[in-house]
Amino acid sequence: MTSPALSPLARALARTDFAENWYRWCDARRGWAAEATGTYDEDSLLTASGGFAALPVGEFMQAYRAAGAEVSRISTGPRHRSFAVEVAAGDVVCSLTVQLGRGLNSQECRLAVLAGGERQGEPEMLHSIARAIRLSRGEAEPDPPYPRPIIGSRGQLEVVSREIVDVLGQVARGWAS
Repeated sequence: MTSPALSPLARALARTDFAENWYRWCDARRGWAAEATGTYDEDSLLTASGGFAALPVGEFMQAYRAAGAEVSRISTGPRHRSFAVEVAAGDVVCSLTVQLGRGLNSQECRLAVLAGGERQGEPEMLHSIARAIRLSRGEAEPDPPYPRPIIGSRGQLEVVSREIVDVLGQVARGWAS
């Protein structure tokens, strides 16, 4: 099996710990409180039916802001829960569009890089990049191959947003080099 050729964006993400962390970020049942710096009176979002209570989009946006990103609302209404996260270094901006699942805390993430105001290639889905990086390293097909982070606790939201913002900063700083 031939490993996929990585796009410039995937190569930039491969220089970080993104691919390893993506699959960890998708584990809603992990004990995230130990990795979170905040404490939450109502940390777990697990419901009696075994699902997760949906958080408002504003809570997601606040978590990314607290992690140091610029955040803006893209759409409103119950069917369009999306926002933009930007992390810049000089004239390079990593622009992440996050679409939340309806009634779920799943995050569908699409990333683009702008350098000097010009978009560098097409936006790419983070779940696809994580898989491509792992396959390019000769690792086995991930199972599941294309997971998305489903937030099961406020501690998980804090850790995932903080670590995603950190990765975006690494990509922005290293883009020109």
